Amino acid sequence: MISNRRKFVHTAASLAAAAVLAFTAQRAAAADKAGCRDFDGMMRFQNSAIALCDSRNFAEDTLPTGKITGFDSHTNEAEIEAKQDLEGRLTQLLYTVPKGASTAEVFRSYKDYLPSAGYRVLYEAKGPAFGVSQGSFFESMGPGGQIVGYSADQSRYLAAVKEDGAAKTYIALYIVEYDDGYNPAVTVEKGQVVVRLDAIQTGELKNGMVPVSATEIAKRLETSGQVILSGILFDFNKSQLKPDSRPALDEIAAFLKQDPARKVYLVGHTDNVGGFDSNMQLSQARADAVAADLVTTYGINAARLKGHGAGPLAPIASNVTDEGRAKNRRVELIPQ
Repeated sequence: MISNRRKFVHTAASLAAAAVLAFTAQRAAAADKAGCRDFDGMMRFQNSAIALCDSRNFAEDTLPTGKITGFDSHTNEAEIEAKQDLEGRLTQLLYTVPKGASTAEVFRSYKDYLPSAGYRVLYEAKGPAFGVSQGSFFESMGPGGQIVGYSADQSRYLAAVKEDGAAKTYIALYIVEYDDGYNPAVTVEKGQVVVRLDAIQTGELKNGMVPVSATEIAKRLETSGQVILSGILFDFNKSQLKPDSRPALDEIAAFLKQDPARKVYLVGHTDNVGGFDSNMQLSQARADAVAADLVTTYGINAARLKGHGAGPLAPIASNVTDEGRAKNRRVELIPQ
């Protein structure tokens, strides 16, 4: 399926060369490592490629919000002037940027972009001001190894948070110009910029899903034209909503009440397991179930809602794996 490929485009409208978002409809970059993709809602610097990635559904993570002054390689424990110890869903990505860009340029693009994506900066530093053990910390704590561990002189670092009701997303952005070090899985030249992006989602994690807030629904409809309603849950091959869906339904209803003139489609999707006709019927029944609950529980006018079943016809991931099939089983909200 065609996905949105995002990039930064620089404009002369600002002396600081602020980043302007541009979208092109094409497949993920051919140079991206197989199985890796951008973190949801996060852009990449133009023409960069994902060299390595790692993700865990639940992990403990340390977010530096101050200088890293020491690191014990035997225990992997760092001395940090200020930090946040977090736990949640962790995604780690390593990007390589084509030669010619500098850490300052790439960092400025990310920093200019992040507020538009809802992030608030907690801390930033560059070069030695981030501490003598910054490289050792990132070398040991995620993908990249020596590629990010030996190149701190021109580094840039930023920690930020995006708050969305009970859920929060924290990011650690570490950018270096490669100087030394070896990792057989990464091809990089001296002076080439490398970006490490760590994102951890914390807060109200129910069945592995973070409900989308009313505010986020409005934002995503404005920017993307559709919203995947995370947190809407059904039993296998059933159309009855599970009780754990209630927080997500609360947010959908809140959004609709905040915009009483809004009419929407609720579109059900399935994976490709089972027959085509049964999947089409199931996706329609699930979309109708969400609409019915919004009417009966929250008093939303039924004329504002229309359910539609797309079955397996619009996957957003491969149906070959369990993870991919889970992503394809979803309900989306689209404006009428």
